[in-house]
This record gives sequence, structure tokens and C-alpha cells, in this order.
Amino acid sequence: MFGDDRLADSDFATTGGRLRHADRLNAILDEHLRNESARGFFEHACKEGLLVGFVQTAADELACPQLEARGAFHSFPELRGAGSDPVRFPSVIATLSGTPSSVRRRAPRPDEGDALPPRGPRYGAGARAAAEDPGDPAAGPLAGLRVIDLSTVFAVPYIGGLLSDLGAEVIKVEAPKRLDQTRAGLGFGLQYNNEEHTDYWNHATTFPVLNRGKRSIALDLATEPGRRVLLSLVKEADVLLDNFTPRVMKKWGTTYDALGQVNPRLIMLSNTGFGSTGPWSSFKAQGTTLEATMGMTSYTGYRQGPPAKAGQSYPDFVSCWSGLCGLMAALLHRQATGRGQWIDLGMYQVGPVVMPEALLHWQAEGADLERIGNADLGALFSGLVPAAGDDRWLAVSIADREAVAQLRTVVPQFASVDLASGDRLLDRVASALGEWAAGRPVDEAAAALQNAGIPAGPVMDSRDLVRDPHLVARGFYEPVDFGSGVGTRQLIGRPYRWHSAGSDLGVRGPGPLYADSNDYVLREVAGLSEAEIAALQEAGVVVDDPVDPPPQQPWDVELMLKAKALTMIDPDYRQGQIAAEAAG
Repeated sequence: MFGDDRLADSDFATTGGRLRHADRLNAILDEHLRNESARGFFEHACKEGLLVGFVQTAADELACPQLEARGAFHSFPELRGAGSDPVRFPSVIATLSGTPSSVRRRAPRPDEGDALPPRGPRYGAGARAAAEDPGDPAAGPLAGLRVIDLSTVFAVPYIGGLLSDLGAEVIKVEAPKRLDQTRAGLGFGLQYNNEEHTDYWNHATTFPVLNRGKRSIALDLATEPGRRVLLSLVKEADVLLDNFTPRVMKKWGTTYDALGQVNPRLIMLSNTGFGSTGPWSSFKAQGTTLEATMGMTSYTGYRQGPPAKAGQSYPDFVSCWSGLCGLMAALLHRQATGRGQWIDLGMYQVGPVVMPEALLHWQAEGADLERIGNADLGALFSGLVPAAGDDRWLAVSIADREAVAQLRTVVPQFASVDLASGDRLLDRVASALGEWAAGRPVDEAAAALQNAGIPAGPVMDSRDLVRDPHLVARGFYEPVDFGSGVGTRQLIGRPYRWHSAGSDLGVRGPGPLYADSNDYVLREVAGLSEAEIAALQEAGVVVDDPVDPPPQQPWDVELMLKAKALTMIDPDYRQGQIAAEAAG
């Protein structure tokens, strides 16, 4: 695109090389991009098939042709903002073909009470009758459900993993010639202990969290025989998950229109970057680019600082939970009617739903919200103060002057704070709180404030989270046996507890070894004969090992410490974890 041979330098050919030479690479990109329109470059690059995002604001989203085409906003004529136009609210997360969602009514005014019309039945009589016979609860609430998972990386694989926790049989279809990025460790984790293995794809750390409890078959869907096998699987499936761009499924002839003919009860969830319709529908995307494009980074970052990311891949996990909710709605609909449907989930479209304050503020005030760092919107004082120890921080939010008065019972330094000190009150609060916290362990300081009714908590790192007594007590971490060489490790569970007599809900095993269920899936699910299976293997449509996998890329620990991508290495981390498990 730039016609710049410097970008062909071998220094930039690998992840490690780009990290080592990031300053030089960024300087070259800055030279070309400084005079480009962000949106213009985004659209140009995406049409060229590149993976690009750009930072948008609330005003940009309200004027976005993609969101307009997707019907992402709803307005009520009587509600108007700073201008004359009705205020638009984010309203549609995903499009369900069989049970389209819409805004039923506005929120009630305080004086309306029960005057609004009653809600309709939650679902039909057929669904209620089916719910009265749940089958074997010990097998999990979704026992008997079969899911075919074509997805990779984060959002949709995690949906499949959570469905497995609920008892569904989830079959992950993997590509022979392209490893899932979380298996390959390409920026998404590493191998246990950062060790090298000839089959490194079976030793990844991120992959088994997202794909826990699944089976794996390596099947080349780019071939006609591979797609015929997929159709055989679809006939026996309840749910199909994919996160290809719309172009891929159309090219393969595996859209819902086609697959629904094979199995009318099939529920298909397609998670794309921008949805299946609209001017941006063909554009590639991933969480790191979407976080900017959906507007999140405009409002995360420090005061007077640039836009900033909120985490590893925030949009992926918001999309995961949104998609899971859509699947449950579709399953209820199928219980009542016997019919499946297609869920068209565009990750970009979830953006307005999780940042409504910015959208409504722009329309009501004609101004944009500023970035406020660690501050809590609307609080008298909030942020982080250092506690005792190396790099230990206390997060606290003080809502109003009454909360400051409460602090006097906990923090002696507040005895001298004059609540009528006007503009200087914030400085006095920060100074008093900082002096008090600096002499206390962060957990002790947080507990003292919590006991006084003040929202507070320690800023945790990975080690703190694994050992956190509250998460341990909630059973959030579940021990999973990974076999020889790895042993038992703790995997994260779910952010909810399941209370049902005799119901067995939990992580049902680690992520699958590559192609570990080829034989079972081809024989028992697809119903193929020995001769048919042999022909697929001979043609390379089904494989037992990846074809020409990329070389393993162990993390350069020293480089990552220098770049502050890692803060520390604990060679005895397992001993600490085992001790915490025993204490828990």
C-alpha cells in the first residue's frame, strides 16, 4: 500500500522482530499515516483485505453508515436532545432470524407504576412442557445438545467452551493447514513453562481455557469432500458456531439458507467483525482493532492522554456473552416451535451497547465525554493511591461529602479535612487517603474501607487473582488434569454459580489434543464407512497432525520484561499455587 521497501526488512518478519524493532517500525508507519484520514485509510485498507481499525467517538458512531444499515439504534419521537433530532439509543445487539428483537417500549416514568401493559408469556406451552422433563440433571442442563464449532481465537471458541461446561457435546473442527492462533501462541499466550515441544500446539495455555471439554477433528473445509463431511455433521447437530467473514461461508455454500435445508432444527451463530450486512460487512476484524473502531478507546485513557486499550481483547468477551445469550433465546424458541434459526452477531455492533453514556451525553449536551483515567464518573473522588509494598495500589471511590464524613471513622488523617474547603477538597481527600494507605498492606486497607461502606479494592495482578480467597471460595478455579508433563492446573470457571439439585456443571476437561476425535466424529457422528474415512485421509482432507505448522515461538522473556509486557518471572509459581490450593 505504501510502496515502501523498508517494510520488507527481515527485522519485521516475525512477532519477536517487530517487538525488538518497534520504534523503527512505528516511525515508518507514522511517516506514512500522519497525513492520512483515519476513516479513509481504514476503509481503503480493509477493502484491500488488511486488518485495520481506527479510533471513533460517539459522534462518529451516531453517523456511522454501518450501524445505520444494521438498525443498531432506536429512538422515541418525544425524547429529544440538544438539537431537534430524537435521541437515539443503542438497541440491537444481534439479529435473530426467527425471533427478531426490538424495543418494546420506553422505560417507565417514576409516576407510571403498573400502568404499562403486562409482558407476554416467556415462551410457548411446548417449551414449558419440554422443560418439565430435563432428563438426567447429573449430565448437565444442556446434556444431549451437540455443537459443531468452526471458530477460532477468542469470542466464539469461548462460547463453545461454556456450552461444554453446561453439558453439551462440542466438536471443534480445526483446519489442517492453519492452526488456531491460540494453539500456535501467536500473540495469545505460550506453552506451559515456556518450554519447546515437537507438538507445541498440544501444550498451549490459552487454547485449553477457551476450548475446554471439546472434541477435535482436523477437516479441510476448503475442499468439497470436507464440506460434504460438514453437512453430515450438521444433520446430527443442534448448534453450529462460526466466525468467518461472510464471504467465506458464501463461497463454501454453507450459509444458513443452505444448512437450514439440511437440518431445519439447526441454530447457527455467525460472529463476524461487522455483521453480515452493511457497507463494512466484508471487512476483517479482531478484538484489538474493534476496540478502537467501536469507540471504546476514545473514552479509556488518562486525562489529556491518547486513546488507550482496556485489556487484552475486551470486544471478544462482550461478544461471547452476547452470543451465548442469543443462543439461549434461540434454544427456547426451538423448544416451543421445533424450528432453528440464524443468529447474525456483528462484534462492532456491540460497541454502542457498552458505552451508552458517551452516546447519550453527546446527544443531550452536544459535547464529548473526556478521558478520565482511573476516575469514577460522577464520584466526588476516585482513583488509585499507592499502598505499602512494591507497586501495590488501592482503588477507591468516594461518592460524596457524606462518604468523606464516613471516612473519618477509619482514616485518622480525615479529621483535619474541612468538608467546606471547596475546590481544594479533592486535593485534601487525596492527600489524606494517600498518607493513610501508604503505611498499610493493600488488602488490609481495602477491607477497612469496605467495612466503612466505602467501595474499595486492591489492584490485582495474575498471581493475586489465582490466590484470591474470594474467588477460591466461590469455586471459580476448577482443577483439570492435563496429563503427564503438565499435571493438574486450575482453569477459570464461570462468573456465576449454578444451584440445581443433582446438576453437574463445570469444566469437563482440558482443551482437546489436535485431531483427537477424528475416528469418533467420522464414524459415530458423520456415519462414514471405513473406505470413506480412508479416502479422506489419503486425500489429506482429514489429518492427524497439522500440515506445515509455523515454527514454535517461545517467549523471549528478557525482551518482554524489558518492554514491560511482563512484570516478573516466578520460577516457583507452581509451589505457590499448590500451597494456595491446599489452604483453600
